[in-house]
Parts: sequence; C-alpha cells; structure tokens
Amino acid sequence: MTNAQPVGFWSYTHRDDLLDGGRIARLSEQIANAFEIITGEPLEIFLDKKSLEWGDAWRMRLDSALTNTTFLIPIVTPKFLMSQECRREVITFVGHAASLGLGELLLPIHYVNVPQLAQEADERPADEVVELISKRQWVDWRELRLEDEDSPAYRKAVHELARRLAEIIDTAPPALPVELDPLNQVDEEPPGFIEVMAKMEEALPAWHETVQQFGEIIASIGEESNWAATEITASDARGGGFAGRMRVAEELAKRLAEPVEKVDALGAKYWAELAAIDPGVIGIIRRASEEDISAEDREAARTFFKEIKELMGVTTTTTTQLQEFSNSVEGAAQGSGRLRPQFRTIQAAVQKVIDSQTIINEWSRMVDDVDLGDGDQQ
Repeated sequence: MTNAQPVGFWSYTHRDDLLDGGRIARLSEQIANAFEIITGEPLEIFLDKKSLEWGDAWRMRLDSALTNTTFLIPIVTPKFLMSQECRREVITFVGHAASLGLGELLLPIHYVNVPQLAQEADERPADEVVELISKRQWVDWRELRLEDEDSPAYRKAVHELARRLAEIIDTAPPALPVELDPLNQVDEEPPGFIEVMAKMEEALPAWHETVQQFGEIIASIGEESNWAATEITASDARGGGFAGRMRVAEELAKRLAEPVEKVDALGAKYWAELAAIDPGVIGIIRRASEEDISAEDREAARTFFKEIKELMGVTTTTTTQLQEFSNSVEGAAQGSGRLRPQFRTIQAAVQKVIDSQTIINEWSRMVDDVDLGDGDQQ
C-alpha cells in the first residue's frame, strides 16, 4: 500500500454494527465498490481496529504525512461519542490533517441522531468531538439507514458518497505544513525552528498549572459530595425520608454552583489551547525527524521533546484520577434532577481533559519515533 492509493479508515463501534444487523460494515464495502466503478481505482477501507493491519496502516499514514488520498470516515452515533477509542481517532486524525492544511479528509456519516450535531435543543454541555465533526460537511444517513440496501434511494446515496470521495481527491490542494503563529512577532521574517519551540516552551508551564487547578477543583467538589453523603445519612437516621434528601440535594446544588462553573471554564480553556496548538506541534515533531536540521535546531528539539514527555507524565496521572471521579458521579447524575445538569457539566469538563490527553499522547508517541542522533530526548 502506497500513499498514492486511496485509503479509508472506517471508524465505528462494533456494537452499533451488531445492533444494526451488520449494515455499517456492509456500507463500507458498498462505498468502496462504488468508488472503484466511478474512478477505476480501488479504495481500500480498513474496518477492524483490533487487527494489526489497521494499526500498522493507521500509523504509517500518520507518520508519513497524510495525503489527499487518506480519509477517516466516522460513523457517528450516540455510542460512537461514548467510545474513547473512536473519539481518540477523530482527534488524532484531525490534528495530523490540520498540520498539513488538509481539512476535508474527515468525512463523517451521521448515522443515528446525535442532537448536538443536528443543532437541536439539548440540555447537555457542548462536546468538542461533535464540534470537530460539525465543522466538516457531514453526510446525513439517519433516514437512509432505514432504507432497503437495494432500494434506488440507498444505492444513489452510496454512489453520491463515493463520488464525493473521488472529488476530494481530485480537487484537494497539496499538503502544506502549517506553521505556528510567532509569539509577539514584529518582524516580517517567519519564525525559525527555535523561535517556534520557544513559544511552545512558554505554554507548557501554563498547561501544568491548569492540570493542577483541575485537580484542586475536583477535590473540592468531592469534599462537597462527601458532605452531602454524610448529611443524607444523618437525615435518614432522623427519619427525614425523601424530603430530607431533597433538602440536602438543594443545598449541595448551591454549594457546587461556583466550582462547577470554574471546572467548566477550565476544561474548555485547556482543550481549546491544546487543540489550537496541536497542528503546529505535529509539524515541529515531523520537522525534527528530517535529516537536514541544524545542530542548533536538533539540540532545541531534544529539550522540547523532554518537556513533552514530562508534561505527559504529569497529565496522565491527573487524567486517570479525573476519569475515576467522573465515573463515580455517574450514579449521582441520574439520581437527582436538581443535580443532574451540574454533574453532566462536570463530566463534560473531565471529558475535555481526557480528550486533551489524546493530543499529548500523540505528541509523545511521535517523539518516541524521532531519532535525534547522539543525546537522549527522553
């Protein structure tokens, strides 16, 4: 398989495919067949994410710089958004594509209704993966999935989707590395390798601080939740019943208002900063892997790579703790209508940190694959 050969990565949950009678997997075959009829060229679509073939092909395409012949086709459903693996694939692919100025390579198929993607009224907080998908021209398959696969409407829709893939390949601009904006740049000269990494080094302490703040706020939320549990136990012992529990829930909601607002803002800020800088960092790491960089740039890369690994070490521990906390409030989110919006906001903020970790993990993976010669970038 070469980078000139069209390739699609089919991102979906096996459970969705099972529940829909295998139609999701069959759709990938139908699109590949239609593409070959239209163009005369085969389109290889990788389905099984658990196979070595998927993983090897995925990493090869990412690490050799994506071209306009590589697509990620997410089959978007509620269960897709619950899958951390599927979310990771979208985030990772978008970062690599954006680093090369190739935004049209993500081709989402809206398979089962996701209210946020359809811009319908919904109480749930914003989802950053939904936002990444919504910025692309996603394909609406919500009604088509109910059609007979041999029906004219279904066959025509498959044809149109395959034609769209072919058009993207024909019309997409060449891949061009995206540079990070210079920090306080006043000269007309573009920033050099060292200047760009200096900007990143300046940002790293702020991310460390954000992660620390997250842990502190979540700890305060945990303390308030423990207070509520103690109060409920005492109320039950007094025979307070459900009325007593309601009073505790009302008080807890008031106590959580400020920390929940803070954690929501912090999560949004953390994700936005990392997502914005992601394409540039990928470009830096890719540039460092080239043989023609100067000794000065190589030394700067070693320092920067070490800081990325340190950042990963700090954030990995915190992210794991936040995931455990988010799981622990799942039951509480369902138990009280008064508290449900707040706990959903907490979970959404934690999810932003988890998704941000995907970005940092990908930087670390790429760093591990760069050979800078003498010296240790770890």
